[in-house]
Amino acid sequence: MEQNTVLIVDDDEQMRALLIETIAPFNLRLLTAQRGDQALQLARQYHPDLILLDVMIPDIDGFEVCRLLRDDPMLAQIPIVMITALNDREAKIRGFEVGADEFITKPFDLGELQARVNTLLRLNRYRRLLQEQARVNAERARFEWVVETSDNAYLILDQQDRITYANARARAYLGLTADEQPSRPFCELAAQRYQLAPSEAWEQWPVPTDLQRFLVHPETLHSSEQWLKVEPALIHPADDQIVVIIRDVTQQITVQREMWTFHTAISHKLRTPLVSIIGGLNILHDNMDQLDRSIARNIAAIALSGAHRLQSEIDDILLYVRSPGDAHYLDTCTVFELPAMIAAISQELGMQTVSLNLDPALDARRLRISRRSLETILRELCENAKKFHPQRNPAVMVRVDTDLVRDQVRLLVCDDGIHLPPEQLRKIWQPYYQAERSFTGQVEGMGLGLAQVARIVLAVGGSYQIHNRSDRPGICVEIRIPFAEEQARGVVIGAGER
Repeated sequence: MEQNTVLIVDDDEQMRALLIETIAPFNLRLLTAQRGDQALQLARQYHPDLILLDVMIPDIDGFEVCRLLRDDPMLAQIPIVMITALNDREAKIRGFEVGADEFITKPFDLGELQARVNTLLRLNRYRRLLQEQARVNAERARFEWVVETSDNAYLILDQQDRITYANARARAYLGLTADEQPSRPFCELAAQRYQLAPSEAWEQWPVPTDLQRFLVHPETLHSSEQWLKVEPALIHPADDQIVVIIRDVTQQITVQREMWTFHTAISHKLRTPLVSIIGGLNILHDNMDQLDRSIARNIAAIALSGAHRLQSEIDDILLYVRSPGDAHYLDTCTVFELPAMIAAISQELGMQTVSLNLDPALDARRLRISRRSLETILRELCENAKKFHPQRNPAVMVRVDTDLVRDQVRLLVCDDGIHLPPEQLRKIWQPYYQAERSFTGQVEGMGLGLAQVARIVLAVGGSYQIHNRSDRPGICVEIRIPFAEEQARGVVIGAGER
């Protein structure tokens, strides 16, 4: 039990010794003062549990000391027993007016003094316990209010991954009612409503990992995509509980992806026509006097054609800025548009060997992805194959078939470059990660491409994998994309008819 502190204030040495001897059996920490100012100083320093205060002391009398103690918010609750030789009614009234709790008149009965000291110490201890409990309850109430009204979701899980607490936001994310106590593990509940991405980060849940964990709800016809970042914040060793924070990072993810795809579109769409325009104009400018009229006309026609193409590309970019996302299905495509896409990308990147193998069983159903997003994915994969190929001249094979069980299309893109070690394969979908080990800058780019490819695929409800080729050096990237909903196809047809 915590030792109580008693401050004895009396200018008489024999009286101080008597008081000490009287209350010594209570195992107290005892402080003594001879003057009023000294008593106030010790009280402020030690915050005693009880003060035995003589009325007649030098410097400041006991009544004034008692009043000053009661005026101090930090000391106002300390029990005070005033000890006086005055036995008149007015003195006691004045003592109670300035805040004394008890009055003992000299000469006093030692047993009575012990009883009063013991009672006041018990009452003070009980008062402090009540105050501490009230403080804890108030802090807990404030904490619960902050958690319940927070924009973040908070969960407490046991070692079996079962939810023991979920705030309102967490229940909304998981589709739980206010009084529902789910018996299934958190991961199982989350997987019913979201994709757990990337899958390798969730394999050892909830063990900490250097990979970020997300819950991804794909775009639908009536709702935008949603990205929830999941962080196990604390593993409590005492009661084996895990605190989990879930943050909505949809805006950050989508803005980053849109900026990247927009910059990629500008880079690829504007470079080629500018070469024709600038090259043709330079030839005309430098050789105007020597050129034959018909040759000059042909060069001018090439430059003009490039200018028309540049205008068309700028119009496409402006349309891209105004157009909705993949979920609206207003720019969806079929697998039979892939040959034209790949031919254009091959020409643009100067790649001679890009083969396409379409499964004869494929049908013309539309995919749940916009044409521009699918082009972005294919361009990024082909560009990476060229960028990391030892001779920068890869042979890329694209194979497309249907997964009837999952109602998805599977795109397998393989190159003949190099194998990657397992650790690089595990991290390659992370933002700003480059397979070039030392990040020397010899390979252009900042490592955002595959991360954004992953986010585009997840946003439309698809999935992705990467692995080394088994038959030769090189890697294979597998992308799965769902077919569009029937309702979405009806929207597209209706729009076309108008």
